[in-house]
Amino acid sequence: MATVRFGVLGRLTVWRAGEPLELGTPKGRVVLAVLLARPGRPVTADALAEALWGGDPPRSAVKNVQTYVHRLRQILGDPERIVRQGGGYLVRAGRDELDATRFDDLAESARAALAAGDPVTARRVFGEALELWRGPAFEGVADIPALTTQAARLDESRLGVLEERIDVDLRLGRHGELLGELTALTMEHPFRERMWARLMLALHRCGRRTDALLAYRRLRDLLARETGLEPGVEVRDLHRTILEGDRAAADADPDDGSGRPEVPVPRMLPPALRDFSGQRAELARIGTALREERAAGAPPGLVTVSGPGGMGKTALAVQAAHRLAPDYPDGQLFAALAGARARPAEPAAVLGRFLRALGVPATAVPDDPEERAALYRGLLAERRVLVVLDDAYDEDQVAPLMPAGGSCGVIVTGRVRLGGLGGARRIELREMSEEDGLAMLRAGTGDRLASATGTEPADLVRLCARLPLALRIVGSLLVSRPHWRPADLVARLADEQHRLDALRYRDLEVRASFELSYEGLRPAVRRLLGLLEAPDFPLWAAAAAADTGLTEAQDLLDDLVDVHLLDIAGTHGGQVRYCFHDLIRAYARERAEAEEAAEVREAAVVRVLGALLALTDIADRDHMGQNMFHRDAPRWRPDRVEESLPPSVPPMTLLAAERAALVAGVRQAAQLGRDELCWELAVGAHTLFETERHYDDWQECYDTAMRLAGATGNLRGRARLLISMAGLLYTRRRYGPAEEANTEAMRLFERIGDRRGHQEALSNAPFFLVPAGRLSAAVTTGSDAYGLLLADGQTAAALHAYSQVGLAHLQAGRAEEAVEVLTGIVAGAREHGIRTLVARDLYWLGQAWLALGRPARAEEAFTELTPLTSDIGPSGPFYLAHARGCLRLARGEYGEARQRLLEALELARSLDDPMFETRVLVDLLDVRLYDVRDPRELRAAAERAEHAVEVARGIHYPYLLAGVLEKAAALREAVGETVVARELAGEAAAVRARVG
Repeated sequence: MATVRFGVLGRLTVWRAGEPLELGTPKGRVVLAVLLARPGRPVTADALAEALWGGDPPRSAVKNVQTYVHRLRQILGDPERIVRQGGGYLVRAGRDELDATRFDDLAESARAALAAGDPVTARRVFGEALELWRGPAFEGVADIPALTTQAARLDESRLGVLEERIDVDLRLGRHGELLGELTALTMEHPFRERMWARLMLALHRCGRRTDALLAYRRLRDLLARETGLEPGVEVRDLHRTILEGDRAAADADPDDGSGRPEVPVPRMLPPALRDFSGQRAELARIGTALREERAAGAPPGLVTVSGPGGMGKTALAVQAAHRLAPDYPDGQLFAALAGARARPAEPAAVLGRFLRALGVPATAVPDDPEERAALYRGLLAERRVLVVLDDAYDEDQVAPLMPAGGSCGVIVTGRVRLGGLGGARRIELREMSEEDGLAMLRAGTGDRLASATGTEPADLVRLCARLPLALRIVGSLLVSRPHWRPADLVARLADEQHRLDALRYRDLEVRASFELSYEGLRPAVRRLLGLLEAPDFPLWAAAAAADTGLTEAQDLLDDLVDVHLLDIAGTHGGQVRYCFHDLIRAYARERAEAEEAAEVREAAVVRVLGALLALTDIADRDHMGQNMFHRDAPRWRPDRVEESLPPSVPPMTLLAAERAALVAGVRQAAQLGRDELCWELAVGAHTLFETERHYDDWQECYDTAMRLAGATGNLRGRARLLISMAGLLYTRRRYGPAEEANTEAMRLFERIGDRRGHQEALSNAPFFLVPAGRLSAAVTTGSDAYGLLLADGQTAAALHAYSQVGLAHLQAGRAEEAVEVLTGIVAGAREHGIRTLVARDLYWLGQAWLALGRPARAEEAFTELTPLTSDIGPSGPFYLAHARGCLRLARGEYGEARQRLLEALELARSLDDPMFETRVLVDLLDVRLYDVRDPRELRAAAERAEHAVEVARGIHYPYLLAGVLEKAAALREAVGETVVARELAGEAAAVRARVG
């Protein structure tokens, strides 16, 4: 079995080779969670159905469970991971592969070490066990009754192990280190008295007996208020011990009259914004981190706030600092470090200001920077001071300004992430939510939004890209210009080319904020920032834009990510994808136009589109067995593009992530007048759009490229695009127009003498002849095309053309010939790695065996098809469901056949595919004809046949229409409607006569 790890201690997660897997639909995740709740033990299908649908499962519940299990097996990449046992399913997960069982094992190992007198090892192993937790057990699905008990057991077990680890820490004398953790735990679990007891003990051992007694008082008051009970014996006994040991200290006068001189309390914070709104979660995280109790010898509490310019870092830090002021009674220090400017503040100068604020006379401030830092730390050692360091340049600038003791707290903001500041709680600011953005806009404008209509407030938030600085500017503009309506500002901001000009009010300017980050970048990084216009892209696109190697491009991207001018959009297929904030992308384009010559910008766009073309080649070759035609537009370094791709991920999956880039790339190539590049991108996207059924994108790319090819007189491009259009029309079941487009392509290829293009168009011809019912012509044309293409070395195209010969034989009633042809195609497609053709023709081979009355052989073909359905995109589940329904129908298992066929019908309709729907309806009519005996049900079936006839008439596929008419006629005959039956049968015979 493949090496995988399962995680239920938090959100359900599965890792393979260290990478998290996409687990598919929510119901599939529930199935896996329930199986993992009982590892190594079978769970019945009925129990899984109850977990999914409660007490009201659909009639197809058990079959749906089988589908979810099958998809999970595909995702896990190992059919043996989930096996059938008895009447249920069992997931195979070793104790080291499931975090819950590994947690139990580690806890037992720690207890054994403790029993053996080795508390150090016990502490380490308890820590390893607790590190496995990523959140509450089965987070997100724990409310499902089948999981509630197990989730509660695991959560309680975690708390028990945590208490055991705390006991070991106390035994090892680490009471000072525990105070912050125990304070948080008593807040999180206020009724867990053992946590309070350990907090009291830790405080007592740190010499803070009064605080220990106050902790007991808080617990007693809480219990009295909420439950009416007193604390338990353990806590009461501990309280008595502490109380009796410190009676004198408890009664002593806190004012000892020492007469020490008053110490200055600095109040350096800037004013907080009166209309501050949003960022509630971030404020709470800062407050939690900096209110924690820390021992005097521990490092200070530290929070870093990073994000791009204009994201509201300073406003958040100042707001948080004002809220925290009561917790830091000895004062608050603030320094603007100017890290984004050309000359960041010198730490020695900041230390001078801090020392004077702390009461050191100017004449006593040392000149030596190290002496200043030492004096500063000494002054703060006994004080509880909050230090706010705004807009830091790097860790070296911050280090001399850090207090040494745990009594102080520090907030550092910066455009860089400051990853070198160890022990920090890190907050990265993103754009605001729409809700917070609207709240901020309303708070800053008073009643000025009262005249807004419809979506205008939301439009303003969207056009500001939810950037706090931009929203503040918009609010200021509305307030200061009473003659402007919200609609006027929406119109100004809608002009993307001049949006940054509009986002300016006095000294507030979005452009200026971005400029500070931009000016600090290396020239090579600036160029990359200006050239990458796509909102979402992988590493190879950056390498192409900068015309550099992958390693160098990665360094450039890392620089941009580090200063928050670029974000990580996520990971797709093992590839990290990067994205720009909307306004930063506008700024980048503006700087590129100002700093780079037009030919330089165009060359960069062409390189990126050339790299995208290289990816379409790679994906097409992997998916179809070979590239189906010769292409002339320049590719950018296909070797580098291929080198950047994860080897275990199908290239078509990676190309799917570039779907938006493909559509945008066709538009860009058209805008540049690059006709070859334009049509090749449009045609290169053909296989992706066909497989995934992205019809609108397909049509848009065709229209854009065809307009340019027509304008430039590019006949070869027009011919290639016509073949693509024929594919789109065929997929949408418009067979007549599809054949016309393909025929026009053949004429154009003949006109320009493109033999290979003509052959490709010829190989497509059988695909249009079969639906038209011209089966003999399809056999002849398909066989001729097969011979020509095979002689020319185009094996993949040859096999695709010949597949229609097998289908034509099958529809003509020559099932034996169909089996022979289709068997050969499947073998050839396997040999050349054409996975899509293997999958489709295994389906048709199974149908041919059914036509011969050989269901056992059909089942063999359908079984081989099962793991390959993902290779044919969204159509795959339909093929499999229909195949299984046909197999049950052939065996006379009518109830099972009906369920499978209804599932296939639902899939066909979800794909909006009338040809698929008609195929299923023919077979469903057979089920009703052979299985229904009740006259009323039989009459209802006959009436439903009218819908099947209507659908079949709409697709102009005579073979399928004849089949539907014949079944409808038989149903009408069965209910005694002889005249109607005779009319339908006559029409069926007339249609059948046209097939041949």
